[in-house]
Amino acid sequence: MKFILFIMLYINITFANDTKIYFYSTDININNFKSLKISFDRYIQDYGKYQFQPFSNKNTFEEQLKYDDSVFILSSWHYKKISKKYNLEALLVAQKKGTITDTKILVGKKKSSVKGLVTSAYDISYTKELLSKLTKNKIDNLPILIVPKEIDALMSVSFGMSDFALVSKDSLSFLQSVNPSLTKDFQIFSESEPKFRMVLANNKIKKNKQEIVTMFNDMSKKPKGQNILEMMGIQKLVILSKEDQLNLGGIK
Repeated sequence: MKFILFIMLYINITFANDTKIYFYSTDININNFKSLKISFDRYIQDYGKYQFQPFSNKNTFEEQLKYDDSVFILSSWHYKKISKKYNLEALLVAQKKGTITDTKILVGKKKSSVKGLVTSAYDISYTKELLSKLTKNKIDNLPILIVPKEIDALMSVSFGMSDFALVSKDSLSFLQSVNPSLTKDFQIFSESEPKFRMVLANNKIKKNKQEIVTMFNDMSKKPKGQNILEMMGIQKLVILSKEDQLNLGGIK
């Protein structure tokens, strides 16, 4: 623990003048943070003094939100929870298959009642809130198992290791396309309203704001950026319209 704190202190001192880019998402899991950081650092070094830091812990991530002149990549659900408290402004939103929203579903094999084990790849508090809404608060009989990826959640249902998976509609469509036999007995029991995908937000940025928008908006046009987007499970980061910014909340 002392060693980790020393490293974090060293990084903060060494890169004190860099604009920090912090990443944490409640609705995706990254297998290899080291690869993500290396790829990000290679991409952003072409634009100037930036430093990328991913986090696997929500509380540790939120500790960074007090620092001005920083950039944050997080789920839209998380952003809505904390944007007012930390004075965040969403600038960009993730896009996949031409849409900036996705739909969460509770899927399982065809049966008469919603009972049994639920697998999810999401943050536990996000999972519980989604289940509460999707099952109309009847979650007492739905124990939760957190797994690394949405595809793992779906596969666990296919092979009888769980009863339900809480996933995005995108993930179910993907599995149906690559291996329809695994999903032939699946049924969607409930689905959410479309929600925004992950967003990029700033925290009182006073400098380089347009450069930051350009840097991330251009990712899909460059091989280095495409590699990062693939790791994050998206295809683009696009500029938010004024209407979408209002719907998300945060500072104006």
